[in-house]
Formats: sequence, C-alpha cells, structure tokens
Amino acid sequence: MAYSGTKRRLRPGVYAPLPTFFDEHQELDYDSYKKHLLNLACKGMVPVGAGSLGEAVHLKSFDELTALIRFIRSTLDEAKLEATPIVAGVGGLSTRETIKLAQAAADAGADAGMVILPAYYAASLNTDLEQVVQYYIDICEGSPIPLLLYNFPANAGGQDMPSAVITEAMNRAPNLCGVKLTCGGSIGKLVRLTSEIQDNPVINSSRSFPFLLLDGLIADLTPWMQCGGHRTVSGIPNFAPVASMRLWDLLNKPSLTMKETKEATRLQAILSRVDVAAVPGGIRAMKYALNKIHGYGAAPRKPLLPLKESEGEAFMISLGELLKLEAEFTKK
Repeated sequence: MAYSGTKRRLRPGVYAPLPTFFDEHQELDYDSYKKHLLNLACKGMVPVGAGSLGEAVHLKSFDELTALIRFIRSTLDEAKLEATPIVAGVGGLSTRETIKLAQAAADAGADAGMVILPAYYAASLNTDLEQVVQYYIDICEGSPIPLLLYNFPANAGGQDMPSAVITEAMNRAPNLCGVKLTCGGSIGKLVRLTSEIQDNPVINSSRSFPFLLLDGLIADLTPWMQCGGHRTVSGIPNFAPVASMRLWDLLNKPSLTMKETKEATRLQAILSRVDVAAVPGGIRAMKYALNKIHGYGAAPRKPLLPLKESEGEAFMISLGELLKLEAEFTKK
C-alpha cells in the first residue's frame, strides 16, 4: 500500500524518542508525559512515541499503545502544534502483528511508523536475508502509514542489516519512507544508501516525499550531515533540547563563521561524549536523569528496575558538562 499523502509529512530535523513514564503503580503517567512532550515539541522536535526508549515491548496492549498516540496527538493539537507529525514504534513479533500495530497507530493519529526487526527468531531470520526483505515489503503493503526501517542490532537479537538488504527493501517497498541506523558502520551504510538514491531517481519519484536517512546517534550528527544524511533520532535531546537544536541549526547553515564553526565543534564534542556514556545505560539511565532534572517518574516497567543510586549518581556526573551547556544556551 503506497502512502496516499493524507498524513503529515516527515521532514528533516531532530526527532526525539520519548520515554514512556509510569507512576508508582506501573500505570501510564500522562502528566509527566505531557510536560516532557511539550518541552521538546515546542522547541521544534518531532516526537517518536512507543519506540525502543519508549518501552514499546512493555506496553500491555494495542489499547495502551493507541491511548498513548491519541494523547500525543491531542496534546500537540491543544498546544497549536497541529502540523507536528508523530512517529510511532510499531514493530511486532510477526508480520501480522506489525501490520495490526501500524493500523492501530494510524487510527490513533500517528503519521508514520518505525519498525525494528523481530528479535525472537533472529537466528532463523539470519539464515536467509530474503526473509528480512520480504518482511519489510509485506508490512509496508499492509500499513496505512509510511514506515521507517530501524536497524538496531542491540535490540533485535544481534541482527544487523547490511546495506544491500536495506537497498533491496528500499527498492521493493514504496511505502518504506526511510531508515534509521543505530549500528556499527552506520556512516559507511549511509554513503552506500546515498549513492543508491542518487543513481536510482525512481526511489524518490515513487514516493510523496524524499526517502529519509536518519542517524540513531547524535554523536555522529556532523559527519552524518556531511555525507548526505537528513536528521537524527537520538535520546540525548531528552536531556538537552536547546543545545541539540542549536547544533542542528548550525549544521544546516550554508556557511559558518569562524565563531560558529568553533561553537558547532564544541557542541558536537560534548554531545558525543554524553552519547557514549548514555547508550549502555539505556532507558534506565535516561529515566534516572530525567527524574533528577524534572521530577518525572524514574521507574521503567518491570522486569526492568530503576538504577541503583550509585549507578545513577555516576551517570549524572557524566551528564555534568552537557547540563552546564544546556543551562548556558537556555539563558541566551
């Protein structure tokens, strides 16, 4: 099913994968979610709900997923952010489940879906990568909204899609609107995918907006943009939205003064150092930090447990330079 163009179009920019906050009873904490969503969206970020950092696998049912997406849409609309699109994590454990999740997310107001590979049968999928290509073809045909291919081996049972597989899916699934690469060698894959798009203009002419190449780590944003990438989908802007948007704005200028070049270099270096520290801690570290910074609930859903205080304090120390930078830019 090709995208009809009736939804909000995705655009280059900074995309924020939102954590899903829970209260002391492990139920959705909508108050915290609203505060955090508006803090980021009002600074120009596009929300990604129910993704890896949003604990999609811990949402109890389709009803809980759709309730969350509806809440995001209504919150944005009430804040006069009607043009802001929503990306929803819709990856399931089977083709049928993923299509149903995409349909449910679309009905709830999502404008696009992001799909990681099913992890349960990772070893079997890896024995024949045509299965991976066919998976994306099938879910794109069944989805009423465009889908993003999400290559994240750490959360997909170690499955790391080579650029040849991504290229095949890109050419055979017109409702595939982009890729997000959170993997080793992502810059090399970006270069190969960019070359394919340049050599094959049908990839873009067959879609209602250009195929998007997304970076999963803000640590790579400067070289990513220099090699033809379009944006970042990183967890770090959750801690430092103003500093992250400033780097994005600088990298999109046609030319920089010497002062701006120095500023962009400093921003990229600090954001990169924090990215390296944050990735191992994942959602547990993110929630600990956001609790300390904003007072949001620190608990993930079980079986995950909150960070121990000693671990959390060590992570906050690693954020010190970034939080100081964020305060500096917030005052400007």
